[in-house]
Amino acid sequence: MAGTRRSEAGRRRASRAPARLALHPSPLAECVICGPESRAGLRVRFRRRGDAVVGSFTPGRAHQGYRGLMSGGLLAAIFDCLHYRLALVRGVVLAVTARIEVDYRAPVPLGCPVRFEARLVARRGRVFDTRAVARLAGGAVAAESRAIYVEIPPSRLPGGR
Repeated sequence: MAGTRRSEAGRRRASRAPARLALHPSPLAECVICGPESRAGLRVRFRRRGDAVVGSFTPGRAHQGYRGLMSGGLLAAIFDCLHYRLALVRGVVLAVTARIEVDYRAPVPLGCPVRFEARLVARRGRVFDTRAVARLAGGAVAAESRAIYVEIPPSRLPGGR
């Protein structure tokens, strides 16, 4: 019985650790969206919640597009980084954006926290079809996004091995 408890606890730890590590791998350390080592970066942190990947960000003056509002392009860049996490938590080492679409529903005021959530819709071999939403405080939808990611071997990227 003691051996069973130990092995069950070990399996639980093993199943949690890879997901936590996979969300912020070292090759992304200088990513302008999520990289903890990026000087000008947003440092958005993502985490797994069930089948979803979630994160949050509060835009400040440096993230302004139109007066008092977050840049829509920056919102799209956060979605791009978020969608990628759905492949990472499934053990994929590298996937690239094949297509991303963003539908803007409401402006995001500076200083207003934005909550992001992404889910896998389908996986067909190396192709990941994902959906995501950005919500303002109170639950209003600021934007929705769809993306297609394709798994590739690292050797296909410049400097890849």
